[in-house]
Amino acid sequence: MNYRRIYLDGYSYYLTLVTYRRQPILIDNIEILRDAFRRSKARYDYRIDAIVILPDHLHMIITPKAATDYSKIVTHIKRIFVYGLVGRGTLTPTHAQTHRKATLSPAKYKRQHSGIWQERFYEHTIRDEKDWLEKVEYMRNNPVKHQWVEDAEAWKYSSFV
Repeated sequence: MNYRRIYLDGYSYYLTLVTYRRQPILIDNIEILRDAFRRSKARYDYRIDAIVILPDHLHMIITPKAATDYSKIVTHIKRIFVYGLVGRGTLTPTHAQTHRKATLSPAKYKRQHSGIWQERFYEHTIRDEKDWLEKVEYMRNNPVKHQWVEDAEAWKYSSFV
C-alpha cells in the first residue's frame, strides 16, 4: 500500500496511536508516556489541543508549527515511551527481545519492530470547526464508549477534566 500523508501548514491534526495487539500498557505507564510527551514538546514546536489516553490507545489533536513535523512527533513519542519502559525496568532488554520474538512475525522481528506500538498511526486533517467539534466529542466520549467510565468527566486521563 502506498499511503501518502497530507501536510498542510496552519492546520490541526487528529491522530490515533494504538499499542501493538492492543496491549493495555499506557495507563499503567502513564508517567513514562507523559515524559515522552514532555520530551517531544521540547524537541518540536506544537500544541496539544485535546487528548484522551486509554489503556491501549490514545487520540489527540495537535497543531504543529511545521506540518511536516507531526509524523516526527508521533515517532518521537513512541520511541521515547519504549525507551522509558526499558529504562524503568518494565521491559528489560532481555524481556523485550523475548517479547518481540514471541509476538512478532519474522518480518517485523527482522525490521526491529518494538512490539509495543502498531507501526502506523491514524491521521486526519481537521478541515473546519464542524470537523473539529466532531473529533473533540468523539475523544471526550471514548472512555465511555469503551466502558471505562459511565461519565466522560470521570476519566482522568484526558484534557476534558
